[in-house]
Amino acid sequence: MARRERSLARIPHNASGSNRFPRIHGHRGARGVRPENTLESILAAVRLGCDAVEVDLWISADDRLIVHHDPRISRAIARGPDGTWGADGPPIRGCSTADLKRYDVGRMNPGSRYAARFPDQVPCDGSRIPTLAEVARLLDGLDTDIELNLELKSAPGNRSLMPPAERVIDIAARELETLRIVDRAFVQSFDWRLPLGVKSRLPDVRIGLLSDQNGEFGIPAGQTGGGSDGKISKARIRQEDLPERVHELGAEVWSPNALDIDADTLETARRAGLEVCVWTVNSERDMLDMLDLGVDAITTDYPERLIALRAERNDPGPPG
Repeated sequence: MARRERSLARIPHNASGSNRFPRIHGHRGARGVRPENTLESILAAVRLGCDAVEVDLWISADDRLIVHHDPRISRAIARGPDGTWGADGPPIRGCSTADLKRYDVGRMNPGSRYAARFPDQVPCDGSRIPTLAEVARLLDGLDTDIELNLELKSAPGNRSLMPPAERVIDIAARELETLRIVDRAFVQSFDWRLPLGVKSRLPDVRIGLLSDQNGEFGIPAGQTGGGSDGKISKARIRQEDLPERVHELGAEVWSPNALDIDADTLETARRAGLEVCVWTVNSERDMLDMLDLGVDAITTDYPERLIALRAERNDPGPPG
């Protein structure tokens, strides 16, 4: 822990304020300033004052929940045991936890387009791909009530990348219980079967259903639960019908792409009793637009910037 504390010395702790609306979710930790989905990035999100921290989860060969975004070890962020960035590595599902620990994910590949997107990201050499259990232990050791936004990743029908949906649900529900993070966790996915299945086993867990009108989301045709692993169709549900569908399925939160929401769809979601958590909002203009719109939560790679803008909006200033 000492090394991580030193690496974050320049990040001040943002004390909780009385007005924390909308809630701010640090994307992949705080990807704008620390390597994504690492313990250092998660610690940065806590120190910066995020209300929640979002991480991505795949399942390893030994059935552990692994914090990584891509289905394979990504060459953009991972160096192999020889210390070099090569081609994309093997699937997370094909590696044991011990295998995954051989990769260093503390520095972006300097020659990649990905690195050019995050010029302010501070390297944390030696950082390893964490398990969800390690994330839970990190947060247990801190004085924080930060929420864990857990995105269960999916590749329906591709058994080399993920086990059957029912197995994913079983593993996720078991780990949430074992780690005693049901009260802290918020589970979401573009593959709606996964959070719905977790909630069927853990009724107290909050879940969100992700959507993207330019991507694939929802439930494979003819399925309502874990089911088989057919392909998820692209945008089978009309945007204006999404809030009611999310509500009917029993989720508390709808998580749309920020580009897909407007005042009308937000009002529809409000009438359905849903919270709305948009993603991924990084420019100041888009942050201000979402603050003006009045969504419940905003996911961002730059939580420090958004926290400052939220404070300005929520602070009425001195009396005139």
